[in-house]
Amino acid sequence: MKALVINQFGGPEQLRIQETSIPGRGRGEVLVRVHAAGINPVDFKIRNGSLKFIAGKSFPRILGGDIAGVVEQADEKSEFRTGDKVFAMLSIKGGGYAEFVSVKERQLCRIPEGLTMAEAAATPLAALTAYQALKKGGDIKPGDRVLVNGASGGVGHFAVQIAKAQGAYVTGVCSTRNTEFVRDLGADQVIDYITDDFTRQKTTYNKVFDAVAKSSFIKCRKIMDKEGNYITTLPNKGLFLFQSLNFTRDKKAGFIMVKPSGGDLQIIADYFEEGKLKVNVQKEFSLEEGAQAHKMIETERVRGKIVLSLIR
Repeated sequence: MKALVINQFGGPEQLRIQETSIPGRGRGEVLVRVHAAGINPVDFKIRNGSLKFIAGKSFPRILGGDIAGVVEQADEKSEFRTGDKVFAMLSIKGGGYAEFVSVKERQLCRIPEGLTMAEAAATPLAALTAYQALKKGGDIKPGDRVLVNGASGGVGHFAVQIAKAQGAYVTGVCSTRNTEFVRDLGADQVIDYITDDFTRQKTTYNKVFDAVAKSSFIKCRKIMDKEGNYITTLPNKGLFLFQSLNFTRDKKAGFIMVKPSGGDLQIIADYFEEGKLKVNVQKEFSLEEGAQAHKMIETERVRGKIVLSLIR
């Protein structure tokens, strides 16, 4: 099969097309023919070696943690059948930038009606990160106030919609060029970080989700309710300390380590079918254009998501 592979850490130029073996199916796994693979910031951080302490240092390596495609092979007792359209978030090992991938059944979900393969591939990791982050510290209750920093990005644009679907009053923080986009997602209030410092406002929030890890608990605790929660996507030493002291204070600090989950992904799929969720795919690239796609994701200026489309 054809795959986009790296053989050492480095820049986007390390991504090269290679012929490799179709992966075998392990116990409880389904072989999927990949139609599209989502691209996430974690991909370029694995590629450049920033996450080698988590993702490992073995080569050759096929990146990609999001896939959408069609079931090629499954066990007789599997709930999935050949021809089913499915999507999934893979483990940190990746493997999505390829024509075939073996996926654990518990990570898979059927693609909801009306979603294209590109849209489905753009969804799992980012939407699951948003969904699981917003559950930290307890479920959102109708009327809760939620602030999402980085509201126009991959994770953020899902977080705005999921919080709204759960009944929250949502404030989205983004740049000037994305304010209308975030309003269209359903945000009740939009703050332009170029002209306003969202940490200096008088409004307080039940949850502050820093979807781009550009702020901090220290700055955000001033706008948190007495029992508010601050959640970020990227922990640091200071946050580990604050989290360890959560039992001593009302305002809590934490971070999200997203986990693949077919069950959670089914909840996301239900939101799509109910018309409460949409995904913005800014651009599709071919597998051969993988280096260009990585250059784009590294700008951190993507509105929504970008995708590798293997079959169009």
